[in-house]
Amino acid sequence: MARLSIQKEALRDLAIRSKNKCAFPGCNQPLLNLTDDYVAELCHIEAAKPGGQRFNHAQSDEERRAPANLLFLCHQHHRETDNEVLYSVARLREMKQAHEALPDVVFNSTLLLSRIEAVLAEQAAIRKILASDPQAPSGETFPVIGPELQDSWSPEVGRFYETRTGPKTKFRYMMREGWLHVEQQLEDGAIAYYEVNEAGSVRNSRLPYPINEYRVLIPEELVLSTERVIFSFCSQAIKTTLKWSKGTVSQHFVGDLLASFDCAARCAIDQKARTITVL
Repeated sequence: MARLSIQKEALRDLAIRSKNKCAFPGCNQPLLNLTDDYVAELCHIEAAKPGGQRFNHAQSDEERRAPANLLFLCHQHHRETDNEVLYSVARLREMKQAHEALPDVVFNSTLLLSRIEAVLAEQAAIRKILASDPQAPSGETFPVIGPELQDSWSPEVGRFYETRTGPKTKFRYMMREGWLHVEQQLEDGAIAYYEVNEAGSVRNSRLPYPINEYRVLIPEELVLSTERVIFSFCSQAIKTTLKWSKGTVSQHFVGDLLASFDCAARCAIDQKARTITVL
């Protein structure tokens, strides 16, 4: 089941009605803190997807993303209201109605909306990056943090988020200044690390196995030209320029073994097969 994005009009309506405060009775935690950071969570009363709290099979996707099914809570009270025994649909709807009936307050709802939209855009970028990695967990299970995906908050600067992808494997990431920092633990305990941006550029990568065990695969339909440079009897470099402004790939060989490579293009790395495939 595909989850629908929350519409901007709905976000604006919710921001205005929020009074810049958690909707839990008696809680004064703000949605925008003193430094104008968005520090709340946009929560569903009846879950957006099966398996979530209070999911209602009879609801339509439009009803799930409607303002009537959404409210802002602080981190603590979002976790507390995950208890379906104590917090039924009726109780949460009463909570929302009572909060929105409180006297209006003056605050910058436009700024709040812009902060929420920035989080949504950042999470869209994360999804796009992860979608290009065949070994990354699917969007259904990967705990991307943000109000659209799992009704959570903007990633804190310097904080890692982690999910286990198997009994011995896990995936960790952090988003900072437009770069997704990823660490992947493989079944044999080896660690892969890389930093990638939305354009697909990679920096500060660290492969978990010796570089000479890898092969770089470049589809023929992407090759514009190939340049070979001989350094010595057993050392050479091959630079491949790709079509459609997709970048370049440089490989340095010692004999038949790959010694280093520079991939200024979007690529997918299969650690198990030891392949680096240009996309």
